[in-house]
Amino acid sequence: MERNEILAAILRKQPKIHCLTNPVTMNDVANILLAAGGSAVMAQDEQEAAEITTFCQGTLLNTGVPDEAKIRACILAGKRANQLDHPVVLDPVGVGGSSFRRRELRKLLDQVHPAVVRCNQEEAAVLCSFHSEQETHFSHGGVESSLHMDAQNLTQLARTAARLYNCTFFITGKIDIVSDGKQTILLSGGDPRLCRITGGGCMLSALCALFCCSGASAFEAASTAGQLWKEISEEAGKRTDQNGGGIGQFHMSLMDMTEQKIYFSAYS
Repeated sequence: MERNEILAAILRKQPKIHCLTNPVTMNDVANILLAAGGSAVMAQDEQEAAEITTFCQGTLLNTGVPDEAKIRACILAGKRANQLDHPVVLDPVGVGGSSFRRRELRKLLDQVHPAVVRCNQEEAAVLCSFHSEQETHFSHGGVESSLHMDAQNLTQLARTAARLYNCTFFITGKIDIVSDGKQTILLSGGDPRLCRITGGGCMLSALCALFCCSGASAFEAASTAGQLWKEISEEAGKRTDQNGGGIGQFHMSLMDMTEQKIYFSAYS
């Protein structure tokens, strides 16, 4: 599907996304989905996770700030989404940061098949190591990637991860890459201030889940979300600079530019 077709479908369908996301960025995730033409439902308890997923059209599993109950809820929601053939997007936040996260993400991926995994380079490397004899983990203590690969190595990582998990991998960093193991695209541009706000990656994962509800393939949806997010951040940066604003204005401008860019692109 072409970009304008994807965006027009979103505005027509107004998909609901069940977002099992982290409390740090719930507000931003909900608002970016509204700005983009969809909406969020954020049921977190395992007693209702599967039921809520039933009446949504897509599911976002963001495993930031994890605990055992949350992972159980993610598994229940993800399994129900798989049964209904609803797209699942996984954002495995900081999976290499602790043995607990690695164990729980293994458990989740054993039971849930994502359409898209949106992650950074380090997270992708850790997920790939789940299929090797030597498990990879990192102990730098944060959720930002400690890896900074060149385009060639990044391409190999993305293709390997996509083939191992039979899904689309969207790996973000200085250069973004989207691969389903057969098709691969590199995305450049954006604004470096995205790294100075909390939630930039979480919002992008939410857009991936939303765009997957358009009828496009997972690869098309993730590629479109990635390119559009770079354009949105560039425009937000320009507006911020023109107004002499700071990081707070840049953050708010992301919402405005998401709405404007999507509505303009859908009907142009």
